[in-house]
Amino acid sequence: MGAAVNSLWDLAAGHGAPLKSEFHAPSHSVAIADLASSSTLGGKLESFRGRSVLIATQSQLPTALALMELDGVARRMVLCTPELKAEQLARIASLAEADAIVVDAAPPPGLLAAGYPVTAQPVPATISRRASHATEWVLLTSGTTGVPKLVVHTLRSLAGALPRHAPAGRRCVWSTFYDIRRYGGLQIYLRALASAPASCSRVPAPPHASISRAPRPTA
Repeated sequence: MGAAVNSLWDLAAGHGAPLKSEFHAPSHSVAIADLASSSTLGGKLESFRGRSVLIATQSQLPTALALMELDGVARRMVLCTPELKAEQLARIASLAEADAIVVDAAPPPGLLAAGYPVTAQPVPATISRRASHATEWVLLTSGTTGVPKLVVHTLRSLAGALPRHAPAGRRCVWSTFYDIRRYGGLQIYLRALASAPASCSRVPAPPHASISRAPRPTA
């Protein structure tokens, strides 16, 4: 990634090109361009600025949208997987010094972090896509029976080696059956966003979020 890429929003925007990609899920789709003048966080994006945020959503589409909104705004994002028990979440929140949690259902009881809902349907809002933090991306290790270990990444370490353009002359469709809250699925999510912006079409992928996009037209 070049030095100008300060957030996931910058990565999706590419070289100043229009945002024409979409996130797809079985129920509906969300155009990334809509997030320029709307929010899935109820217009409360500034409430997250500088915070350590647990992303504890059950569905992957809200996860994909929360990542787009919070990178560059939160100082830390912790990607929680849906099978975590309440006591595990509480311990992870403590280790990550979380002071906010994003959910698409009722927040787990007993967490001290402030809870905010994220919806899969953006609503109009006056917001600033201003990156103010080099957000830490915290992923959880898998295959453990106790509290998973927390592994810290950055957008640069996760996406720095990804190609920034789709293959010339080919229409690319990205879809994954991996969970984007884990490293493998997250790499597919980021790779799709790093490809050249263009229009995209719906891809059925129950029950996972998917992203599709076509290559940038050549002159």
